Amino acid sequence: MSDPVIELLEAVWDSIAQLGADLSDEQWDTPTECPGWSVRDQVSHIVGLELMLAGEKPEPPATEGGLEGIAAFNEGQIAPRRTRPGAEVLAEMSDICARRVEMLRNLPAEKWDEVGFTPIGDAPYRTFMHIRVFDCWAHEQDMRRALGIPGHLSGPVVQHCLDWHARNMGFVVGKKAGAPEGSTVVFAIDGDADGPRGVAVTDGRAKPSAPADNPTATVHTDVDTYNALCCGRTDPAGALAASLVTLAGDRELGERVVLSLPYVS
Repeated sequence: MSDPVIELLEAVWDSIAQLGADLSDEQWDTPTECPGWSVRDQVSHIVGLELMLAGEKPEPPATEGGLEGIAAFNEGQIAPRRTRPGAEVLAEMSDICARRVEMLRNLPAEKWDEVGFTPIGDAPYRTFMHIRVFDCWAHEQDMRRALGIPGHLSGPVVQHCLDWHARNMGFVVGKKAGAPEGSTVVFAIDGDADGPRGVAVTDGRAKPSAPADNPTATVHTDVDTYNALCCGRTDPAGALAASLVTLAGDRELGERVVLSLPYVS
């Protein structure tokens, strides 16, 4: 069985491969906004996870520094590759990702619906692959911001990732920002082909909705800034102060929403 998510994974992996193709050794060592991770480390992270998902033996988790769980796993994949040329790590990524695509194309239909571990709790395998698209694109953008090489800010992968953010905005607006009953918030993101997206608080719950004609608050920014905020890479207060995010309507509520945008752990 083939699933549309396979094409999205191929697209984001190809974009990362193209980005890394001509990087110098110095560029591979460039620090990113993920603490302690260089551009090379971002690719190593992808390699380790795809090796695991392929059922192949990745590097063992790190045992130093008191790390546990996913942090120990990530460091275990990254640390041994820090001494390798970036081009070599990129080639390793291209190899495992090509094999993963082939595996996914041959995956039986029932396996796509099989419930198991995902980063957001037990869910169908298909959901895990949707998360992989988002995770890989987010790390691609980490690399691009660090290198000062913007790109891949439109197209199917980006829309997929904006959909992923949108499904979490109820949590951001209602739970984190504490928007009151009856309020509506619109996210107007430059570069979102689907246009403004709304969240409405009804019966004590904040849920995605059609954008209100006269929303209580509107948050306006661009795709890159929005994603960096949601992923906790950019300081929300600093983004507001620098006018990277602008507000309309109830400013107090709008500020609370922006300060609450970091939700990706």
